[in-house]
Amino acid sequence: MRKRIVGILIFMLLTTTILPVTVIAGDEENPEITDAPGDAFGNIDINSVWFWEKSEDPGYLFVCMKINEPKLNKIQQTFAVFWEYNGKIYACGMFIGLHSLGYEFWDAGQYINRAPGGGPDYHVIDNGTYDTSTGNITWRVPKEIIGDPNPGDVLTKTWSNAFQRYGFLGLIG
Repeated sequence: MRKRIVGILIFMLLTTTILPVTVIAGDEENPEITDAPGDAFGNIDINSVWFWEKSEDPGYLFVCMKINEPKLNKIQQTFAVFWEYNGKIYACGMFIGLHSLGYEFWDAGQYINRAPGGGPDYHVIDNGTYDTSTGNITWRVPKEIIGDPNPGDVLTKTWSNAFQRYGFLGLIG
């Protein structure tokens, strides 16, 4: 009986200390943001968003958004992820103009709503991919422009947004 009690205590100790450490960063199975499918057009219907870091690439935060029904004809779409860190709002975005002309615009940084272009500390980045076969949009965000979070730091108040512009006004932005 004593061995069982000790075994149970050791099991409880291991599950309360080791298990949470293994689930710190998000992944497709354990996203930080989830959304109900079918509440938007398929090509802009967000399924989930998760954040992670790579030990071999410590200067970057990776953010991935999964879209439910991506379209090969990507035109006039905007995708963004927002979070708060150390009392400041940060974001990363991907804007698609006329995809047939190769116009995709990726940016990230401290985000100020109502400021032109997101604000003075919101920067163009060249580190993103949009895989239309999986619906995964992935940003590789330099940590230096998002407050230099350390591995394991918590990003709070996370949310995401996606929309599509139509017609002539959509073409000019």
